[in-house]
Amino acid sequence: MTNAYKIAVLPGDAIGPEIMLQAVRVFSVLQEHRDVSFELIEAPFGAAAYFEHGKAFPQQTKAICDDADAILKGPVGLSHEESQKIPVEEQPERGAILPLRARYNTFANFRPIYLSPDMAHFSPLKKEIISDGIDILLMRGSGGGVYFGSKGRGINSDGKRYVK
Repeated sequence: MTNAYKIAVLPGDAIGPEIMLQAVRVFSVLQEHRDVSFELIEAPFGAAAYFEHGKAFPQQTKAICDDADAILKGPVGLSHEESQKIPVEEQPERGAILPLRARYNTFANFRPIYLSPDMAHFSPLKKEIISDGIDILLMRGSGGGVYFGSKGRGINSDGKRYVK
């Protein structure tokens, strides 16, 4: 019996679509060698979605993601100059990534860092520190603070402007 999964594929912007082309190849290999099948459903997300649909995280994309077993998201965002063509509330970071994280209650960013001992000589770190290579899993919370928490601005008791 084959296990079947529905995957929402959000290519994103800039190099995102190129990266995602390679990432989805992994699903083909898995299907060939394992008892599993994938339905990959591409959906607009980020700046490209804004320019095409007027929203960085369009309703149709939300519906596809809601119905999926997993979401594969590519990088989003453009150069500063290109981003200025998009209203602030729809710029990819604010209009796509943060709403995606809030909608699916994702709270952490996992970034594996691996450097094999054979490649250690390419690192700027001292040989005696990394002679055995590096194998670290960096976990960064993304559920609050300046990046994801509530925003505000005003004038403090000393008459100075602030942003939080």
